[in-house]
Amino acid sequence: MDRSCVNGAVGRSLGVPGGMLRVPQGIPVTLLLLLLFSAVWLAHLDSVALTPPADNIEQLTWMRSLEWGYYKHPPVPTWVLWAAVQLIGWSAWTTYLLGALLTLASLAIFASLLRDIHGRAYALVGLMAALGVTFYNGRLNYYNHNVVLMFWVALSAWLWWRILTRPRWGWWLALGVVGGLGMLSKYQYAVAATGGLWLFVRHGLWRDRQQCQGLALAVVVGGVIFMPHVVWLLEQARGPIAYAMHSSLGADLPLLRRLSATALWLLDWLFNRCLPAVLLLLGVHWAQRGLAPVPLESSADRALQARGNSLLLCWGVLPPAFMAAMGVLGGVDLQLQWGTAFALWTVPVLMAALGVREATLRAGRGLCWAVGALVLLQAVLVWQSYDTSVFGRHRTQVGHWREFPSEALAQAVAGPARQALGGPIKIISGPASPAGALALRLPEKPRVLIDGDLAVSPWISAQDMERDGVLELWPPGAGPSDVHRVMDGWGWRVREGDGVGSDFF
Repeated sequence: MDRSCVNGAVGRSLGVPGGMLRVPQGIPVTLLLLLLFSAVWLAHLDSVALTPPADNIEQLTWMRSLEWGYYKHPPVPTWVLWAAVQLIGWSAWTTYLLGALLTLASLAIFASLLRDIHGRAYALVGLMAALGVTFYNGRLNYYNHNVVLMFWVALSAWLWWRILTRPRWGWWLALGVVGGLGMLSKYQYAVAATGGLWLFVRHGLWRDRQQCQGLALAVVVGGVIFMPHVVWLLEQARGPIAYAMHSSLGADLPLLRRLSATALWLLDWLFNRCLPAVLLLLGVHWAQRGLAPVPLESSADRALQARGNSLLLCWGVLPPAFMAAMGVLGGVDLQLQWGTAFALWTVPVLMAALGVREATLRAGRGLCWAVGALVLLQAVLVWQSYDTSVFGRHRTQVGHWREFPSEALAQAVAGPARQALGGPIKIISGPASPAGALALRLPEKPRVLIDGDLAVSPWISAQDMERDGVLELWPPGAGPSDVHRVMDGWGWRVREGDGVGSDFF
């Protein structure tokens, strides 16, 4: 059923007779779908951008030094990239592949959990809807803390399902490890931890002594993993918490602004980021109209599914509610990208609201409609991405970061700078993203001195600067009067070093 619907619907969508398009036997449909999705989107996103995402560049800058924390975020995403660079090399494509791998792994865990709770057809429709969430297609090449957090959140949901249905000490131990690594990725993991505690209380696990001991084990293990970062935080004058308080968390918006900004954030989550998923599920709902739901055969099945539904509801409703409360009660300036780690869990909530069921999907044509809608919506999203890019006819965000001409700027600056330095460019000082983008385009792979500040650039020392010299980069309209101006006013100058020492990279 599943495979024939995929064959037939995809074939019709592509104009190929159903009998001529077959999913090879032995290859899971989910795996094939994810691989095809990632190949199309990664190739497309690379083709429409002049410069990689700023978050990817930030991570490529930070991974030059392994620390217990960085001035904006905890360390695990940077550590993971460091390991990937040792295997693949220091390049934009390393971040693209790593970001896509974590996103696809999160989606695969999500689909596996839906399959365990509701069945294969339900899981496949849920996965196809989640692929429409624009955090995961238009940003598939992103590698940042939100992407890494998404993986830990998905893995936590899977572990809680195991704890609720087949409790073992190993699941609690794994949850503690995931919790510690989640907090070391982004403090927003606390939302998932809160969801887990709600499940613990909701299902009466506190009445079971072994489950209470398991929770204690998870808390202790997670705390031990997180503690070195806490010690690091206490030693820092400028760290992630200070950065957050001086930006979003400390905004303290007035009441009316809190209400309007929070409402806008929620509307963006559901009717912008999740809009393609909503449209796909509405199509499935329409396709299975008139079909009566088939009740589960046994009370045990109903009880098990009820536990699964409570988990999905918790993961889907708690995060936006939690962050909305932060906006309204705390005056926090909610950032649109904060939904990245949790948006896919909105899909099961929508499916429940629309009455999508495994039995009706198998009895009707809902699955086939979902495949056709997936192909159509993904084609529209790819076209929109191209049409609004620097190469399209309807650029909606002129001056967007992906239009930054980093390659051209590198060519304009590199030759004269090397001549002035008397050798290769080893250190670039300037704004984090432009300086990092320039470093990425140069064969020397120079390190970046963020805003000229050694305190937030532990991979560079004063001795390095004296030895290797520095290329200083200035945005248009900024910098001293003696800088050289190129390309729309970007300025540069060099500070020569004494040339004593060895290469860094």
